[in-house]
Amino acid sequence: MGVLPFIWAMRHYFRLGAGQLLLGSLAGLTKNTLTVLPPIALGGMINAALAYQEGRIGIDGLTWAALWVLLATAATEVPRIGKSWWFATSNARLVANVRADALRGVLSWPMAGLARTPVGDVMARIIGDAEVLGRGSGELTRETWDTLCFSAALVVTMLAYDVPVTLLGLAPVPVAMVLAHAAGRWVHSRVVAARSANAALTTCLQEQLTGIRVLKLFGRSRAATDRLEALSDNQKRANLATVRVESGLLPIYSTLMVGGVVFVVWLGTRRVLSGQMAVGSLVAFLLLYRKFVDRGFRVPAMLNRLQAGAAAFSRLRP
Repeated sequence: MGVLPFIWAMRHYFRLGAGQLLLGSLAGLTKNTLTVLPPIALGGMINAALAYQEGRIGIDGLTWAALWVLLATAATEVPRIGKSWWFATSNARLVANVRADALRGVLSWPMAGLARTPVGDVMARIIGDAEVLGRGSGELTRETWDTLCFSAALVVTMLAYDVPVTLLGLAPVPVAMVLAHAAGRWVHSRVVAARSANAALTTCLQEQLTGIRVLKLFGRSRAATDRLEALSDNQKRANLATVRVESGLLPIYSTLMVGGVVFVVWLGTRRVLSGQMAVGSLVAFLLLYRKFVDRGFRVPAMLNRLQAGAAAFSRLRP
């Protein structure tokens, strides 16, 4: 299942928590739209300090510039509290609803289907797969504002400062997005393999714990232990394969995102020396760019986690 079909299929669960999602989205929109204010205010304070040193403004102007920095910081931090609370509770509610529907679906199966399906496999799907799906839906709700809206606000503000510097600094970003899309096949296959291995191990544990006396009676304890060890090793390898892909991609994303800093420093310094950009403006631009780099790598990572959530949802669907 692709990312867009996964999001469309989850619309019913998003509607159930629409109130919390709306409040969290409003707080997220406010916080991530105003996130550009602290760097702008700091750049303005630096320019005000230079102007005060040259005698062009008085102490009142410098004081107001410093107060503006404090107000700008508070404007971004207060909405963060509401955003975190409403999104966390709405995602927990979504996971609980998915698990309830999964259990309701199992209880509605015909008796022949219940007899053929191992209990451990059902447990792994309702508990483990629902948790993976919850991480994917959490990425969608939180990172839509904390990454997409956040990054868009930063890019627009940087373009307002200087278009050529911004375009050169963001040149590696499309490469990271193409890589994230290409890596979706690896993420999907490894997540499905890891969840299947977990289901097999859970099934084996449940069956052996239920029939432990029979195993001891027929002297099959050693064989049962060997089978459990083999399934455990299989799950370990599947989980490590998933972690290797996700952990290996993050440094690549970060490197691509930060690669444009060379162009930003080079061209930005030239503009300051030529008088085309004030020192405070360059400082504000660098702070905005650093914010983008610190968060921008999560855009492709968000896509990978949505792909993992889609893989888990495909195992939960009837």
